[in-house]
Amino acid sequence: MILLFLILQVTLIAAAIIFIIRPFFLSDNRKPDMNNSNYSLHEQHTRLIESLHDLDFDHRTEKITTEDYTTARNNIINEGINLLRKIDDTHEI
Repeated sequence: MILLFLILQVTLIAAAIIFIIRPFFLSDNRKPDMNNSNYSLHEQHTRLIESLHDLDFDHRTEKITTEDYTTARNNIINEGINLLRKIDDTHEI
């Protein structure tokens, strides 16, 4: 009877340890589908935002003129708007 109780305790402890440790060994990080056009659109959008930050920095440090800054900023924003519309269209499908 004591041996059976000991085996049951060891089994329950092992099951609890496995249950607790299991999430550390499972990976939920799925790699994004690089061939997905939606992923590509989001990647382009990220690049546009980065270029907008770079443009703002260049303007603050006076590397470009205000006229060039305004033109380039408007172009980037318009391209971003078009890109967001394409992203919205792919979500509707």
